[in-house]
Amino acid sequence: MTNTTETPLTLAAAQDFLRAQSARIAVDPMTNSVFALAQSLFQDIEAGRTSINELSRFAGDLHLTLISERADRFREQHYDADAKAAWADVRGMLEVLAEEGFDAFKASVEQNTGGIVFTAHPTFALSRALRQAFTAHVTRPNKSTRAALLKHIREDSREWNKGINLNGEHDEVQEALLNAAGAQQVYASVILDVARTAFPDQWRALRPFLPTLASWVGYDLDGRTDIHWSQSLTFRLREKADQLARYGERLETMSGSAKIGPLARLIVRLRGAAKETAGDAKLFDQDLTDPEKLVAAANALSNHSKRMILDATEITAVLDDVIPDADDALAANLIAFRAEVESLQLGTARIHLRVNAAQVRTVINRDLGLETEDRQLGRLALAQLSQKARNSKPVDVNFADLFLEQSTARRQFMMCAQILKHIDSGSVIRFLIAESENPATVMGALYLARQYGVADKLDISPLFETPEALETGGRFIERLLEEPEFLRYVKERGYLSIQLGFSDAGRFIGQVAADMAIERIHNLIARALAAKKADVALLIFNTHGESMGRGAWPGTFGQRFDHVLTPWTRNGAAARKLPLMHEVSFQGGDGFLHFANPVMAETTYAAWCRRSLSLPPDTSKDPFYTRTDLVWDFYRSLRAWHERLFVNPDYGRLLGDFAAGLVVKAGSRQKRRTGGPTGPRALRAISHNATLQQLGIPANTAAGIGSSLQRENDRLVELINTSPRMHSLILLALNARVVTSLPALRAYANVFDPSVWIANSRMVDPERAGAYRAVYYGLRDDETAISINRIANLLSIDLGRFDRLLAQLDDAPSPEERHEGRLDLHALHAIRQALMMHAFVLVGQLPRISERHDASTRDLLRMVLDMQIGDAVDMLVKIFPRGRDEDTPFKELTEPGSEAKSNAYGYDRIHRNIIGPLGEIDRALHGISLAITHAYRAFG
Repeated sequence: MTNTTETPLTLAAAQDFLRAQSARIAVDPMTNSVFALAQSLFQDIEAGRTSINELSRFAGDLHLTLISERADRFREQHYDADAKAAWADVRGMLEVLAEEGFDAFKASVEQNTGGIVFTAHPTFALSRALRQAFTAHVTRPNKSTRAALLKHIREDSREWNKGINLNGEHDEVQEALLNAAGAQQVYASVILDVARTAFPDQWRALRPFLPTLASWVGYDLDGRTDIHWSQSLTFRLREKADQLARYGERLETMSGSAKIGPLARLIVRLRGAAKETAGDAKLFDQDLTDPEKLVAAANALSNHSKRMILDATEITAVLDDVIPDADDALAANLIAFRAEVESLQLGTARIHLRVNAAQVRTVINRDLGLETEDRQLGRLALAQLSQKARNSKPVDVNFADLFLEQSTARRQFMMCAQILKHIDSGSVIRFLIAESENPATVMGALYLARQYGVADKLDISPLFETPEALETGGRFIERLLEEPEFLRYVKERGYLSIQLGFSDAGRFIGQVAADMAIERIHNLIARALAAKKADVALLIFNTHGESMGRGAWPGTFGQRFDHVLTPWTRNGAAARKLPLMHEVSFQGGDGFLHFANPVMAETTYAAWCRRSLSLPPDTSKDPFYTRTDLVWDFYRSLRAWHERLFVNPDYGRLLGDFAAGLVVKAGSRQKRRTGGPTGPRALRAISHNATLQQLGIPANTAAGIGSSLQRENDRLVELINTSPRMHSLILLALNARVVTSLPALRAYANVFDPSVWIANSRMVDPERAGAYRAVYYGLRDDETAISINRIANLLSIDLGRFDRLLAQLDDAPSPEERHEGRLDLHALHAIRQALMMHAFVLVGQLPRISERHDASTRDLLRMVLDMQIGDAVDMLVKIFPRGRDEDTPFKELTEPGSEAKSNAYGYDRIHRNIIGPLGEIDRALHGISLAITHAYRAFG
């Protein structure tokens, strides 16, 4: 190797190196500063001037920088981690509201405005220890919390990621829910404090609504078959046992020394019911494929002992009787407690069950012989299912029926029936249907709900997320509402429930276009429902993640909530006199950070309450909603650009080759859908976005805008500068543009370019050149580099246009500022690429492998090229066992032997020079993948 310059193993040195290389672009347009740094680091490793451990430590330092910056932004979002300041904001709004009189105050605080849903999926990339250290640093930053961050960054977390499972995810959501429930209690206390001051003679008449808490962790079967119905029931029983115990403890604490007979008896009853429910949970937490165990568990639960509490009204009725005569302090506490019970019922959260539309269609097609896929949105099937739903008579269900049923959809409806009969009869259950594209599917769900007697407690909610659903969602609901049976169901429930999926929508047509399409659907559905004059509300559940690529606007909570349910939508509903109930998701390891301790939970919940109490700003003069010709031309052009990218074979190859190996395991649900479509469509939204992040190109958010409306560029700039809505959409894309790096992407192409390896082989000693040529032969017929460069070229043209548009905006950062902001990321990508190249060379040095191992050196090289380094190490350990020393059981043999006590049968040199270093590289690369996520504020 010829590099003799000092290795840039500090951030300042790396930044200087990158700046110097970037300056050469004026002389050599093909200059790539990221690959130049990667090549320099690679040469230093090969020459022994630096080590894997030194590069790993440098990456850890960069990780600390990025996670600290993320913590600073997180703290700012959370009122500087000051819960009192957050609640003071809410209190001020309530005091202003109280000035309007008791009736107005009562109507406002008792109105059902929606709530928060805790979802999971693969978003647990960071270990719990690192996330806890992050939260501590957000809450009270100091040298100690920063040192704790670095300590956990340095730890090997590969086993944490491998060990992620559903039980662990459920434990984590329960912790988040516990903190969220504490925030609920604070909000109730704030309401009552204000009311007692403003309305000393009337406040006891209040029955405040607390924004609800719900969870689908353990109940979501969309895209997975690994959750047995008994596991979901076990979770629900545990949640009930925990919540009843908490209710008893809270009631005992607030009662204090007051000896009020009904409360004392209720406390005893709550404790007994909690204990019995915990016992039921243990019975269900067994292998219920054994009929004897199933019968024992089922009989214990369904016999309904005297200690059982089956409906939350059994608790609230006692409170209703006690509150009028209790002293003021106790009465206020009991009213707040009653509000909590009415919000949560007999669980730690409300349940969201989720299935896929295909699972419902299977029942309709197989059991009823109806076709739901005709072009007229299933009109014949819809009418027939409507009639079946109208005439359906409930059937009895027991646990044997659940045991024997093979259909996922039917099983979920049966489980609903059993939960309502034997666990919590008063709790509303949401039944979400993913990938809804056909109204007959929803009607089929209503038929099944009526068949199993759960329609009065089940909110059937279609999820619109696919391109087809985004296009036809408004007509979908219009068609359903034309069916008298469905309209009757909506009136019975008091509201229509719908769900919008920002994640998948953004994957298919780009995030900005998806946001526009979802806003349109919100309003089309609101208009269709209001036209029925049915005196019902519209419940909109917007599922979105924490990152810019899944719909969460990366600014304040107010901006985030207005992004997913816009002021224009809220104003439109108000004009139509249509009450809106809004729910949003906080997803997995990243979302649960917002509820990771009481302070975070209170600031998050307070922000939600503040938004629920506020009126939306006036949008009547926003040109986004008056220049519809320009806006929708922009939308169609942007959507078409992303749809072309999504089906581009090079894009599919980019997401499916080595890049998939850069994405760590982050959840219990698989990254790819099994069966059905292939390519990018098979990759789940979070994994799709995470892969783009790891390559440095969040293209689904940053790209496409530059290529839209090129002939109308001046008018588009004017619209962005004058429209708050359009400005926020472009700011979302700008945030993604700041952390988009084409040099990083092109550098990966160089890593996989066969010609680079031929060139490198000419610069090393002859005895090492063979390993380089082995890498060349492994890549000779590989199209990875070609595909990467093609996508980079496509993005380069588009982002160049976007940059020229940004230069005309009022408040966009300059290209120089954006480049400076990416230097940390560039250094991380360069370290990773140097380690990748070193790994290729290491495996290229392997000796020929015996045929008995059913693997060749070429197979192992392919594994490493695909970034399956950990799997390759495991295989190499089996192929080349380490030598045994004398401290083995064989030393006890009395018969003389020549080699058994020596190292002759081992491969210590291969372990020392190849296998061990590959393991170190795998660990370092794992850490780099985690570090990169912080630049995007979330995994995926």
